[in-house]
Amino acid sequence: MKTAQNHITLILLLAVLSSVTPLAVDAYLPSMPDIAQDLGVKINKIELTVSIFLIFFALGQLTGGILSDRLGRKKTALLGLLGFCISSFALFFSNSLDSLYFFRATQAFFGAMATVNSAAIVRDLFHGKEAAKIFSAIASIMMIAPMIAPALGSLVITFFTWNYIFLFLGIYSFIVMIVIYFKLPLTGIKSKTKIKEAYKKVLTHKQAMGYILAVSFGFSGMFIFIEKSSFIYMEYFLISKEYFPLFFGANVLMMIILTKVSMKLIQTIDTRKVLKSGIILQLIAGLALVGFSFEASIYTIFPAMVLYVGSLGFIFGNAMALALDYFKEDSGVANSVIGVSEFTIAGVIGFLASLVHSETLTPVFLMMVATSFFALISLRLSK
Repeated sequence: MKTAQNHITLILLLAVLSSVTPLAVDAYLPSMPDIAQDLGVKINKIELTVSIFLIFFALGQLTGGILSDRLGRKKTALLGLLGFCISSFALFFSNSLDSLYFFRATQAFFGAMATVNSAAIVRDLFHGKEAAKIFSAIASIMMIAPMIAPALGSLVITFFTWNYIFLFLGIYSFIVMIVIYFKLPLTGIKSKTKIKEAYKKVLTHKQAMGYILAVSFGFSGMFIFIEKSSFIYMEYFLISKEYFPLFFGANVLMMIILTKVSMKLIQTIDTRKVLKSGIILQLIAGLALVGFSFEASIYTIFPAMVLYVGSLGFIFGNAMALALDYFKEDSGVANSVIGVSEFTIAGVIGFLASLVHSETLTPVFLMMVATSFFALISLRLSK
């Protein structure tokens, strides 16, 4: 993978693979009110599926990381995509809350087994600032998925019922599986380290865990927004399902812009400093959201929210590169620890957010400030 063309091909392949998850999370957000009405439950019961997805995604990364280092990246990715595809088709036929919960859990588990390999492949081939650039490039392309996913979801429910969103996800994952089978190169050296020793090596590495917890808490703040976005825009501000994707997509667009800015900055500025500035930016935006929430207006909440979510453009790629740079042979396990940390923390915090069904926005925004604050504290561990 020495030529620029090969780099571009690899980035596109890994971005397509990684996009399976944001599509699965975001495509059905506009349909939450419809699902709640169809199943005869309150919307917070449907919001809970986001937390279920995150928790089982964490478990899937734990399993996928082990398999990735021992069976190989490509085999693990294909196995995960197959399970994700089958679960998506099962969700298409779901007609109860219990079946929705169950198959969202299996969909998340196998989706994690597929996507956990992306970062491990990057670590196989790159390191240092070059790895940070590749991570950021993949993230900027991958972010197109959550930007267009709500629009796709809105388009589907305009002409069909909500379960057709999962039919789309099943077809998409099947196509990705075929592309990965024929195009993804074999990388990595199969680890000979015992599983227990590999996890101990990662979990006891103070500096790496500092970066892992920092990105996890920053990531959790974004998922509070994702879980509550339907309530904030469609119920609180009465934005129609046709316009919801525009408000949601603006957050992702800002993330893409700041990711590009980050890629430029790390050429001349220490990667850790760029990461820290992103966390501080997220914290400031969160405090602004709390302040604006007492007399909430779409004209103040919207730009502050865009800045809060967009700050992850400074956080994600840089934290991943800094954490994984400590591990070579066991990068799959290291990446699974990152995934488990991200999605477990996000899942727990998201569950707590689903319990907060207030008529005001202040409690939700206070939780978002708390995650940013913990991200900043965690970064101090990396020194």
